[in-house]
Formats: sequence, structure tokens, C-alpha cells
Amino acid sequence: MITSKDNANLKLVRKLGQKKHRRRMGMFVTEGEDLARAGLEAGHEPKAMLVHPDCEIPGDEVEPSLLDGVAMLASGTRVIGVWEDIWAQPELLAADKCVFLDGVSDPGNIGTIIRTVDALLGGTVVLGPGSADPFSGIAVRASMGSVFTQPIAKAEIGATPAPRYALALGGTEKPEPVEGPVTLCLGSEREGLSEAVLKECETIWTIPQRPGGAQSLNVAAAAAIACERVSSPPGGETV
Repeated sequence: MITSKDNANLKLVRKLGQKKHRRRMGMFVTEGEDLARAGLEAGHEPKAMLVHPDCEIPGDEVEPSLLDGVAMLASGTRVIGVWEDIWAQPELLAADKCVFLDGVSDPGNIGTIIRTVDALLGGTVVLGPGSADPFSGIAVRASMGSVFTQPIAKAEIGATPAPRYALALGGTEKPEPVEGPVTLCLGSEREGLSEAVLKECETIWTIPQRPGGAQSLNVAAAAAIACERVSSPPGGETV
């Protein structure tokens, strides 16, 4: 059992709490049994698995107070996994359905969109410039394990397949089913899509909203509606 706070894996977990170390080392952390199982069931090999002595997941047992001491969750945790970053190959984008995120800086939205695309659309989530780290603790928890199964790539808009549809206010068409490769483009809730991305889009899609209601949608909610509509077969039900 690990009983020293100076243990190398405990030090590693502390380091990976910072973005600069995650980027440099190419690794990230999961907390909790559900996320650990999601990674293992997806076939990924952890770099380290630190577990409470009563945890059923195999790993290196850690004195509970030390495990809680490196956990980011205020309630503590029973298992902490360390994994290598999981990135999709950019060359696969041309024949895929993609969701391109332009400057989406909230990690909770990033994780939720990864989970949503995994559930409704498939394809690849493409992180454009200014988007949050998908392997931060907040994003990983929001993904509910989809970081292990949903392809994620980093690329510029030009690497994504056409046709490209911008999700933004002021469009004249609403999302509809699309066969074959397509890219849905979403921007931050404050700034929206950049001019550079809008220039690469064939059409601006706007999700209809009821008169007198909220003036806009959370970007993750917009992604969910668009993904469902794009993936629905002609004649099928839509949101």
C-alpha cells in the first residue's frame, strides 16, 4: 500500500492537475470508478491506477487520506486513473461527420458536447483554436467517459469535410438531415463563430426558438439539437 505523499504516482497526479503539465506529458487524470471502468472497457491501458483499499478495481492501493489529498473532487474519490491523451488521426476527418468547435472555452461545454456527439452523431469532435482542453478534469467528468470512445481531433476549419454548416443566430434555414460527410460549426456563446470560420461555411443554420423565450441557447444544447436533426433520417422525428 502507498503510504507516502512523496510517491511518484501521487506526484504525477498532482502535476496533471495543471494544463501545462498535461500538455507537456500528454496524459490526463480520471477520478471515480465509473470513469475508470469506462477507460478499461474501451480497451485503454492506464499509466497508473490508484485505488482505495476497498475498491474492486485493480490498481495500487493508497492510504485513503492520501488519495483524497490529490483528488480534485471535494468529496474525495475511491479511484484515480492516469491515461495517455486519446486523439483521432486528422487524415480521417475528410470522410467523417464532424462537429467543429471554434473558441469554445468552457471545459464543461466541451465535455458535454463530446458526450452528445458520441450519443447522437458519431464522427469526430474537432477542436479549433481557442477551445478548452478536453482532458481537463471538468471536461472529462462532463463527458461521462466519452473521451475514451468518441474521436477528438485538433485541426483548423480547412481540414474538416464539406459541406460546412454554421450554427448561429440570423440564419434562414434550420438544421436538417444530411447524408455523408458534413461539418457542424459552433462558436463560443459570447463571440460566436469567427469570420474566418463563417467564410468556410456554405450556410448558416439557426435553431427555431419560441417567441418571447430566451434569446439564445447554450452551445452544448445547440449542439445536441443540431446533431439529432442532422442524424435523423428523412421523415423521422426531430427535436
